[in-house]
Amino acid sequence: MTYIPKIFKSLTDEDYLNSAIETANWLKTLEIKTEHGKIWKNFPDGQNGFGKDIMLFGPTNIYSGSAGIGIFFLRLYQATKEEQYLNEAREAANHIISIETDAGWYEQTLHSDIGGVIPVPGWAIGYSNGPMGQALFLDDLYQVTGEEKYKNYVLKTADDLLEAGKYTEEGLHWSNEEDIVADGGFVFFLVQVYEHFGDSKYLDAAAKAADYIAKDALPAKNGGKYWKLLDLSLIGFEKETTFPGFSHGTAGTAWMFAIVYKATKNEKYLELAKEGAKYLQGIAVGDEDAVLIPYQDHPVTGPTNDKFYLGTCHGPAGHTLLFRILYEITGEEEYKDWLIRISRGTIRAGAPERFSWGFWNAQCQCCGTAGILEHFVHIYEFTGEKEFLGYAKRTARILISDSSVSDEEPDQRKWYGAWTRTIPDKVVSYSGLYVGSAGCASALLSLYALDKNIKLTQLFEYAHFDS
Repeated sequence: MTYIPKIFKSLTDEDYLNSAIETANWLKTLEIKTEHGKIWKNFPDGQNGFGKDIMLFGPTNIYSGSAGIGIFFLRLYQATKEEQYLNEAREAANHIISIETDAGWYEQTLHSDIGGVIPVPGWAIGYSNGPMGQALFLDDLYQVTGEEKYKNYVLKTADDLLEAGKYTEEGLHWSNEEDIVADGGFVFFLVQVYEHFGDSKYLDAAAKAADYIAKDALPAKNGGKYWKLLDLSLIGFEKETTFPGFSHGTAGTAWMFAIVYKATKNEKYLELAKEGAKYLQGIAVGDEDAVLIPYQDHPVTGPTNDKFYLGTCHGPAGHTLLFRILYEITGEEEYKDWLIRISRGTIRAGAPERFSWGFWNAQCQCCGTAGILEHFVHIYEFTGEKEFLGYAKRTARILISDSSVSDEEPDQRKWYGAWTRTIPDKVVSYSGLYVGSAGCASALLSLYALDKNIKLTQLFEYAHFDS
């Protein structure tokens, strides 16, 4: 008995990299060549995927389309130095540039037929679906290549955004939704454009948009302030329900205010960020070692104390983004302590091995295992605590074990997942960065780059930290 089966062996850096390369091979089977570049199918023909939806199946968006896949290829290029992957990213960008949009796109989209699982108009124009997310990718590509056409796209997107805005005495807004997947995302994007390319008009607009959201702060029962941000009855929840999390809740909004503070040094924005953190601390449940923040809150019935997401959108991977940026700004140990306690909540809840109400077989950066892996890599980089490196490697092992490689196509890797918890029978091998396989492979690249001391382009959630 001298043969050691592969299943017994520990994973190595090469396993992480090879898994990402195999995912790139699989994406090749989904590419669609266009007159100017490439897009990719959202899932293979014949699978039971979603049809029309806001964040899914825009062919060029960052969430599920070519902008996000382009970010994966850019990171793969940085990990391997192989030009073929940079060329894939260029192909994605060239097609995006060929699609002309203007300031009128925002109003047209807001008043179009917004349908699918999540019919929220503000989400339809935000970073996950619209030009802003594409501009995040082209900004990344510009930072790597220095090619002016990518910079020009970013600046045009920002200028269109300013022209499309609705200016009032209370500030600047675009839709009726204020979370970072809607108007709040435009705030951090405009700050980024200012920081990368200059011109104070972008920072001024970001501050005006932040002010418009700031006015809606509400006092919380246990201290701090929170934001409703959108009418969640649009997606079937009881009116007045709020999300505390990153993508659609107070955690993301407070993180946004912290970013505005870093650019403006206006103390009112730092105070708003701190108030949001105080609210999250007030509803957190757990003990001195580990805590979790509930999925929802309601002014009458209170938080959902036994319902938790564990990924980025509503879970610890997203909540900690606020506490980390506040620690970097203030140096106050309280925020670092909370970052660690919230991170440990993921493990105490049973992830990555055990599925639960808010951690199901969603193989993606948004709400699944890939987002948890990305999180633990960054938390280890930030804290230097070996436990988080162990969690990252543990999560990577689970992530790879949940992937699929067939005997017929041994060099192609993909992940099957149920993107939405409430429709568990739609198990599909999605291609995109935040929804599917490109995101899973991208997270594995983060761990590979950590071990090899390679600097990767960061996903936007992690791009605003000092260290």
